[in-house]
Amino acid sequence: MRFRRFAAPALLAVGATVLATGTAHAAPATPPDVSVHGVEQGIGYTVGPNEDGSALVTTLYSGAFRIAGGVILLTDAAGQAVSAFPTAVNVDGATVGLSPSLADNGRTLLLTPVNAPAASERLASFVDEDATLARKQHNAVVGALVGAGIGAVLGFFLGGVGALITVPIGAGIGALIGFSTP
Repeated sequence: MRFRRFAAPALLAVGATVLATGTAHAAPATPPDVSVHGVEQGIGYTVGPNEDGSALVTTLYSGAFRIAGGVILLTDAAGQAVSAFPTAVNVDGATVGLSPSLADNGRTLLLTPVNAPAASERLASFVDEDATLARKQHNAVVGALVGAGIGAVLGFFLGGVGALITVPIGAGIGALIGFSTP
């Protein structure tokens, strides 16, 4: 009798442990290909990050790049200038330099940012601390109300007087959970 009562939960626990172990030893997923392919004004290209993500690599199928006077020129197969790109860009009000280097007779351009802000600094500019605090306070109030309600129900089943103890405890736990929710 006792064996049947605990057999199903024990088998579920063993299954969950095996599943978690298999997942923990799985090979990491390959990152998706984020390069862009296209043709513009008769010039085929591929643009994407390099292996470590620190620079941008552009490879042309026809045409070539040239660096002239702080500007990167894109020329077609006939050598005619098609477009020009600056070697500095404005990011969040700050000028970030781009260090160009050419390879494969000008068909491959590697642009490396110089003095660029760290990713954490750029992400911090998008976070509104006042809105985050207001959201956390709202979640804490909702959590306190839910916790107080659960405490009241538990206190009712403890003879009614138990609510004097369970309501404040439930409200406190609910507020903590609500405030810590992102």
